[in-house]
Amino acid sequence: MAQRSQQADRVLDLARAEAERFGHRYLGPEHLVLGMLRDGDSGANRVLDAFGVDLPAARATLGRLAERGVVPGPRPTDAELLGSLGIDLDGIRRTTEQAFGHRAVGWAIREATRARRRGVGRVPRTPLREPPLLISQALYHVGEQARTLGLWVIGPELLLLGVVTDIQTPWPRCMRTGGRGGCMPRSACPSATGARLGRCWSRSGLTLTSWVRP
Repeated sequence: MAQRSQQADRVLDLARAEAERFGHRYLGPEHLVLGMLRDGDSGANRVLDAFGVDLPAARATLGRLAERGVVPGPRPTDAELLGSLGIDLDGIRRTTEQAFGHRAVGWAIREATRARRRGVGRVPRTPLREPPLLISQALYHVGEQARTLGLWVIGPELLLLGVVTDIQTPWPRCMRTGGRGGCMPRSACPSATGARLGRCWSRSGLTLTSWVRP
């Protein structure tokens, strides 16, 4: 199985920082793109630059989309909300992990939030868990592309390829609009700089293969 490079891990850390900067309580593909731009030293950054996407413009676009309600706007963290009620979330986390151990708490969180048949007894999320990760589909495409290209190391270029592939992938059947027969490509959905990049990419006919290979 392919492993992420240190630079790819740095991009993910920068993506989380960008999500925090916007007050977003989730990690989405738009934050990944911002992380790549902020990293500034990879083939992925050069590809984005070739399409005229830079960090200030991408941040401004995401800010405008948040103002229009296309993506979520800033909101307090779980710790801040619970703190307003006099509940110390970090203290609860420390006490629980000291009593039962980090692995046991992690197992309990997974059991409480994992999907169940018909959703019976499932807790959608818990404050003890990290913010929702909305990049799982993009990361799935990253793994598939790594296998296709025979690569064992995932760098920022493969992360960008996963985001672009996700943008160009039709929505699942359950997410078709208006009950019509055709699937809506994700590039038709305005997701920060992703939609713009997806449309440009589709028109250009380019691929990332030459950028991905070392």
